[in-house]
Amino acid sequence: MGYALYNLLLLLATVFLLPYLIVAIARGGRRGWRERLGSPPSLPQEKPVLWIHGVSVGEILAAEPLIEALAAAVEGPSAFQLVLSTVTETGQQIARRRYATKARIVYFPFDWPLSVARALKRLHPSLVLILETEIWPNFLRQCARRNIPVLLVSGRLSDRSFRRYRWVRPFMRRVLENFRLLLLQSEEDARRMRELGAPGERVHVVGNVKWDARPPADEATRVEELARSLGLSTDRPLIVAGSTAPGEEALILRAFEILKAEHARLRSARLLIAPRRPERFDEVEDLLRASTVPSVRRTRATNREEVERAEVILLDTIGELAAVYRLAHVAVIGGSFYASLAHNVIEPLVRGARVIVGPRYSDPNFPAYEACVWRIPAQAPPEALARALAHALGQLLLEEDLRARLHEATCRFLAQHRGTTERILAHLKPILAEVMGKR
Repeated sequence: MGYALYNLLLLLATVFLLPYLIVAIARGGRRGWRERLGSPPSLPQEKPVLWIHGVSVGEILAAEPLIEALAAAVEGPSAFQLVLSTVTETGQQIARRRYATKARIVYFPFDWPLSVARALKRLHPSLVLILETEIWPNFLRQCARRNIPVLLVSGRLSDRSFRRYRWVRPFMRRVLENFRLLLLQSEEDARRMRELGAPGERVHVVGNVKWDARPPADEATRVEELARSLGLSTDRPLIVAGSTAPGEEALILRAFEILKAEHARLRSARLLIAPRRPERFDEVEDLLRASTVPSVRRTRATNREEVERAEVILLDTIGELAAVYRLAHVAVIGGSFYASLAHNVIEPLVRGARVIVGPRYSDPNFPAYEACVWRIPAQAPPEALARALAHALGQLLLEEDLRARLHEATCRFLAQHRGTTERILAHLKPILAEVMGKR
């Protein structure tokens, strides 16, 4: 498959998905339309532009230590202009909240040749860093034509994506040649990239930049406010189900009911559910209202008596989940029971929560931190899966020795694997010197 065929298929996919695209873009408003079509506000050409792209919330939060390291490497943030792009609206909200004073926040353009060309002309990046795995052929091709170095940073390639890309390996070889460097999370990711045709001398293993994440300095204040407004206290065990996917809320709620029925010591426990997608907040609220368990929605938690009575809390805000993990006794990772979305487990681990993942959890780095988490084995009927989850919750909430072992394993893992940012920077320094010296 060549670029002509790729663009034809892209056109057909656009026509087929047009209703969805219209709805998705509408959520971003008029600005979202313009930027996805390649028309962000133009940047002045007085300083080099470093463009960092991450799909959504996880990548944008993981970019923080890298941004700080880049600023230090070039003698301060004033030496360059920073652009951060995302695909999702939630990613945009987090980026604006965290980096509004440091960066220009934009939507990543559609991978149409005209949209990409316009965006590059308006933003004129000197260097592009793509976090995790975003491979956009037209974007990469046009950057290469303009001699703009593009690096895949802390990249990963799932087994599913790898199998799909193998069908078009000759085309992928041409696409991957447009990366200046591919800095990957694991040896398995590196092997897959080389097998798809990435030049071997450009492929390096650096680890996962998310392993370097640390809670921001102002998070403690936010935690106190959350604890106060939601009536969260250390004497009531808190289970946080984060970034849940469709079907998982009902499963987790059922496990919570089983847990409280079987363990008298845990009848005061509370459950906080944070759906991954904001458009599902109302749907999950309807599910909770239909149950017999008292519940409250975060943005409607104004009645103190209702808040204290609630056993289940629906977190319907963007950007508060990380802070809530600091209050959690146990964190259940969504997207791991009925889907394989590989959500971030480091975020709750570094905040002191014990972590449970479901049988569909997928991450090539999992063997490195397997000892830090409890993984639920596959169970066929939903009731069996709910009971397995309830059992795991009970063990982690009641057995201090087990919690201590997981904590020790987490500390060892973080001590051994932090340093990804420094390894990335070591590869970046020659390229930074090159692009900074052009101005």
